[in-house]
Amino acid sequence: MNTTTPGNSAHAQTEQSIKINTARRIPISEITKQQNQERGLEPLPLEPELLLKRVKDGGHSGQFLADAFISAYRIHKPFLHSLGELTKLDSEAFRLFHEILHIRHIAGWSDDHLYQIEQQILMVGGVK
Repeated sequence: MNTTTPGNSAHAQTEQSIKINTARRIPISEITKQQNQERGLEPLPLEPELLLKRVKDGGHSGQFLADAFISAYRIHKPFLHSLGELTKLDSEAFRLFHEILHIRHIAGWSDDHLYQIEQQILMVGGVK
């Protein structure tokens, strides 16, 4: 049974349009938080000193992390590793890889700072 009268229907449409068209200011921090929740992960800030230490230490994880950073920083530099190699990383290296993936998703990131990290990685010969 339909209890809507022509007057009620117009009133309902007016109420809906007001709710739909009401503008709300959303702080960028709230938008970022919502995006992170939708992505299912929490971006972690990069620990540059630890990254450089691991690259200098060498081995598989040092090479993997060096290549990952360069590829994340230099957009046209491919990452030539299988992601299956993540199973070879210890928990610290895995966390660093996660941090590398988010270098531009952390508030306050600086291209100059990322460039300096890249140059230090290149100086220690961390990229093949």
